[in-house]
Amino acid sequence: MNRYKIHHLTNVFELRLAAAPWDDLWWRSDVTLPTMRAELLAQWLEQFAAAKDFHALAVEENGRWLAALPLVSRRLAKILPAGTLTSNPWLPCGDLLLDPQADAGGALSALLSAAADLPWPLLWLNDAAVDAPRWRALSAVCREEKMPIIERARYEVAKIEIADDWDAFTKNLSRSQRHNTQKAERRLRELGNLQLEMHSQLAPEEVHSRLEKVFAVEDSSWKGAAGSSVLRTPGMSDFFLRQARQLAEWGQLEIAILQLEGHPIAVLFGFSAKGVYHAHKIGYDPRYSQFSPGQVMFWKILEQLHARGNWKAFDCIGPLTEATSRWRPSTYTIGRMAIAPRRLLGRIALQAYSRFWPKGEPLRENLPAPEPLPEPQDSPAAETLARGCANESSLFSSACLNFGSMGNIRFSC
Repeated sequence: MNRYKIHHLTNVFELRLAAAPWDDLWWRSDVTLPTMRAELLAQWLEQFAAAKDFHALAVEENGRWLAALPLVSRRLAKILPAGTLTSNPWLPCGDLLLDPQADAGGALSALLSAAADLPWPLLWLNDAAVDAPRWRALSAVCREEKMPIIERARYEVAKIEIADDWDAFTKNLSRSQRHNTQKAERRLRELGNLQLEMHSQLAPEEVHSRLEKVFAVEDSSWKGAAGSSVLRTPGMSDFFLRQARQLAEWGQLEIAILQLEGHPIAVLFGFSAKGVYHAHKIGYDPRYSQFSPGQVMFWKILEQLHARGNWKAFDCIGPLTEATSRWRPSTYTIGRMAIAPRRLLGRIALQAYSRFWPKGEPLRENLPAPEPLPEPQDSPAAETLARGCANESSLFSSACLNFGSMGNIRFSC
């Protein structure tokens, strides 16, 4: 008798109904982004994937959820269907949930077996923290079960470790970073009253006024001129307000505003959970760029986090930049896992991906030789099988011809 029960959620309504076991698993997992909680995931789906197929798989044992993976549909090369994580540049909220105390091999094996019944030949998992224990466990199961998988690094993310000794932290910085940041702060103070507001315990009804300041500063930057700021993108202001109010209700919203004479000159909109402060959106008023207001804000936020004594890390979320590297962070790798859960077309696609797009060596690769097809037999069933295999090969050939025009699909590391 199978020890695991599989839950297959296919719409936002079912996801919200499953919020209690989903969020309980999130709390037990090592995923620290609260955007992976059921309600915020549902909001993302409503905003960005309302017309896409959604499938979330969850593994239960004895009434306790052990693993879960949310996926939405996309087409590679506008032809090949694939399931990808529920994330985009607006918001990171796709990840693998795994109970660290569970039998990871058994739970993830059950999850991948269920994935073979999804309507996609490939799982195209961008934005996976490929070296995190949960993702390493998934990779190990693929290898043990000879399931084709390719992993590629995409970028590094800065993660600044927080302790309770601010002096020790600052001494570890370069002399130029300490000198330049402190000098910038002094120059700003010469212009007037400089104050950092850190809002970690806002009531939901207090969120709107603070969020307006954050997005006004973002809109004053190049994003406003390009028409890509929150305020200039239809529907985004309401979406983030709704999300921020939910985060505030949970006590997981973080808004920081560096003000000069009451005027916001640098802002941060983020989330917090499990001792990790996530910096999602950061911006500054370009009129003050000569004073490095973003670096000054970082300095003062980090000082406050060290002083409070209940924080573990400051996660910068996006790709490592020259500005974030100045804080001597540790890093973790965000990459892509492409998995073919026992599908012929997926296996062929991964073979082609590995052969024709070798830019940068893959982190890991497991591509067992394709299993031989059964010999044709003079029966209706065998004729149907042969015709199906021919159709899959034809479809993939068409996909290969179009891979060169994949738009925003990036194959390089």
